[in-house]
Amino acid sequence: MRRKTKYFSLLLAAAVFISLLAACSSNTGNNEGNNSTAPTTNEENGGQATTSGDEATKDPYEITLAMPVFGSIPKDIEVVQAEINKISQAKINATVKILPISIGAWQQQMNLMMSGGEKLDLAFTFGQSYPSQVAMGQIEPIDELLSAYGEGIKQAIGTEYLKSAEVSGKHYGVPTLHDYAGQSGIIMRKDLLDKYKINIDSIKTLDDLDSVFKTIKENEPGMAPLAIGTGGPLDSYVTYDRLGDRFGVLPGFDNGLKIENYYESTEYADLLNRMHQWFKAGYINKDAATTQIPEIDMVKEDKAFSYFARNKPGYVSEQERGIGKEMVFVNLLPEAYSATSDVMVGMWTISQNSENQQRAMMFLNLMYTDKDIANLMLWGVEGKHYMKVTETSIDLPETTVDYATQSWLMANPFLTYTHVDTEPDVWTKMKAFNEEAVKSKALGFSFNAEPVKNEITALNNVVQQYRKILETGTIDPTKRLPEFIAKLKAAGIDKVIVEKQKQLDAWAAAKQ
Repeated sequence: MRRKTKYFSLLLAAAVFISLLAACSSNTGNNEGNNSTAPTTNEENGGQATTSGDEATKDPYEITLAMPVFGSIPKDIEVVQAEINKISQAKINATVKILPISIGAWQQQMNLMMSGGEKLDLAFTFGQSYPSQVAMGQIEPIDELLSAYGEGIKQAIGTEYLKSAEVSGKHYGVPTLHDYAGQSGIIMRKDLLDKYKINIDSIKTLDDLDSVFKTIKENEPGMAPLAIGTGGPLDSYVTYDRLGDRFGVLPGFDNGLKIENYYESTEYADLLNRMHQWFKAGYINKDAATTQIPEIDMVKEDKAFSYFARNKPGYVSEQERGIGKEMVFVNLLPEAYSATSDVMVGMWTISQNSENQQRAMMFLNLMYTDKDIANLMLWGVEGKHYMKVTETSIDLPETTVDYATQSWLMANPFLTYTHVDTEPDVWTKMKAFNEEAVKSKALGFSFNAEPVKNEITALNNVVQQYRKILETGTIDPTKRLPEFIAKLKAAGIDKVIVEKQKQLDAWAAAKQ
């Protein structure tokens, strides 16, 4: 089972990393084919553009593609790359050179490559780095390229979600396809729910958890009813659009686009009081404010019963594989909500150093539309790195193989096979989940913090001092919450909210 264990360990490591995330002048380079005739799209080729006389693809080109890697660098990258190139060469007369970079060296290496003018065409970008890369001119505006060669990308992502990647009205990257929304709730061990005959249908709100936690506390010594670990304590119970940094939020994902200071709201005060009551009652692990252990590990090690989470298709089975126990998710909010921060987890961008941005966009379009390329990039080569079980699902060899990536890095994982232990229709459900989610009224708005960057730095320092000890219930909020709010105001939160409101108003006006 070594191969499967390693695979699921990588998934868990990536999931933790993403949850923690959630917590230069422009240089157009030497673009080939800029004088080619206007392209038309070919729907049979996934929306891939063609040009009169194939002018844009007449000369071969090698695309350098950089992506982060968790764990060791896959030894079989070149094997997979060769199979991808058979497809890309036939379709766009281009090959790809995949440049895997360890996640620990990722940011430094990317900055060096981009500032040093090294050859780089396509690169994965974490959502939190995207605005700064735009500001530094490290990545290129791609609206014209999207219109010419990215029809398949636009169809795959959809207009509303694609707009989330706009900066000052321009696209500099396209988001990967993943869960663009989340439904706040709690995930609990099923064996204990059954053992104590806890009726999950009676759990509708936070109020209904008191009796559940009391039952676990009284009957399971040494087990915390609610685990709080490395993630932000209330990051998964979200009733507002955080608008990036939580320094000014949109209550109810609407509020008539009026931004408010959530930290001084009645809702926040009530939540802190509840958490403190739970902490005093022993419902929360005592080291909640300082532990570096993920919640999922606490449940796996029988040290906790539940934790707050945001649901999505496949989430429960994903957690069950990591924990080794059957789990049950209960929604605490009635609907799934989508905000810009949900969409902008990961992006694919074209580097300022690209020597052929047209061809880079053509290959990027294939990443979003070509099923064979998507499966090669995620799973590797059939028969060597995986075996098909059905037409849509695969299994992994028992022995270790030298290729592994994560679905959240893929441009369009909805095209890929599912693992045999995953819900077979998870991608179909995910697509419907995204389409049906309630969209924040500010979906697509991204705050430019540059005008108030000094205040943001000061505010982050205040939050680091107070937020976790308050939100874990570790300290009594009666005195410390007013102190927290006063320090936020002294650090400039009101100025930030004024600036954010100004930008949001301008964004809304431009949409009309």
